[in-house]
Amino acid sequence: MIKRRWGLSGGLLLVLFIMLFVPLSFQPPGNTRMVIDHTLRVYIAPPCFNEADLTNNLIETTWHKAVETGYGPESDCTANKMKPMKRTLWDKVMELTGLMPNPWSW
Repeated sequence: MIKRRWGLSGGLLLVLFIMLFVPLSFQPPGNTRMVIDHTLRVYIAPPCFNEADLTNNLIETTWHKAVETGYGPESDCTANKMKPMKRTLWDKVMELTGLMPNPWSW
């Protein structure tokens, strides 16, 4: 009985350690807001919009739909904003519960 408790406690400590300290790679959510310029055939992350050189043929869409178009990023700024991020599972849980902001919530 004591071995079973120690095994369970050790397992829980291992899971807690992994959640708190082991970073995993997370992709931007598919519903992340994006802007598409159909004339230039590029997509733009909203934080990079003011620096972008665009036409007036713009639409607002999601990251999922922007990727489906096959267009490329407008600049290095957009490419960097849409890279996967290393985060711990704890950070992800805090984000999903609303206690921590989503890094792609613009």
